[in-house]
Amino acid sequence: HEWHENVFNHITLKVEGSDNAPDGPHFLLNDFGIGFDEITACNLLKVNLDGMVVEPAKPLSSERRDINPGKGRVFKPGYVLHSAIHAARHDVHAVWHGHDLDASAISQTKFGILPLSQEATYCLNKGGEFLMLLFPLVPNTTVTQFMAWSFPSVSYHPFEGSANDLSEQPRLVANLGPKNQILMLEDHGPIVACPTIEEAFAGMYFLTRACKYQVKSLSAVGGDLNKIHLPDSSTMNEMVRRMEKFDEAPSPVEKSTTQHKVTGDVEIVENASNEEYVPKEVMHDTPGLMFAYARRTAEKVFGKDSIYR
Repeated sequence: HEWHENVFNHITLKVEGSDNAPDGPHFLLNDFGIGFDEITACNLLKVNLDGMVVEPAKPLSSERRDINPGKGRVFKPGYVLHSAIHAARHDVHAVWHGHDLDASAISQTKFGILPLSQEATYCLNKGGEFLMLLFPLVPNTTVTQFMAWSFPSVSYHPFEGSANDLSEQPRLVANLGPKNQILMLEDHGPIVACPTIEEAFAGMYFLTRACKYQVKSLSAVGGDLNKIHLPDSSTMNEMVRRMEKFDEAPSPVEKSTTQHKVTGDVEIVENASNEEYVPKEVMHDTPGLMFAYARRTAEKVFGKDSIYR
């Protein structure tokens, strides 16, 4: 998907059960200097929150020893970003950071990700905060009338320079928040932090897709938001409501044998004299299905033997 930049960017996954280790938790980190298309199970690094390698990577085969001697290299900016989130957010097991061109470009704008697509709404629903955007009713003029527009937002963190300073970690964690799953590093790129690697993949996929749409649509109208289909508050609320049911499958119906009556402030459950039919909610594991397809594609391209060694 071209979410990475050469040998930079990282995907980390917390090692199950490592919270109870003396120097835990531990997380798996890609070895700096090895491209994503070269990473295998044997050259992932297990590191602690201090960025120290807990178990050295297995020595690489002779034909690849010129890539890395096998001891393992930890890229400090990757450790600073990822360890901060793993330490603060116990609900997060997977952290994904990349430099997708369009997502990084959107991170450089003051309005960030706009609710212009289904993919954008998916991402914005992973936020929780509301952003107020002001833009001129008549662009490129001296008219000072502005339209106020509020919509759900992902988290944002101001650019401070290369992420190699530990003093930035508390501010980064505070800006991510206690529940949000997407953090846009302004003038840098996106971070997706989720309970599972499957959810992190889906989040990054939809985020980068939304940013691609946004860059193309704004380019098509010369950056004039007045020429973009911006949802009003009623439509925005409906978009959010429907996205909460994004994974819903067609539902069978079941007979209801009870009915509810409310008397004053008391709710009474009685046997129903007439049978009622209510839908039974069935949900797809959309992130799991997306990740499985990506895995199958990788196995076809690189071969299982090359990946799982």
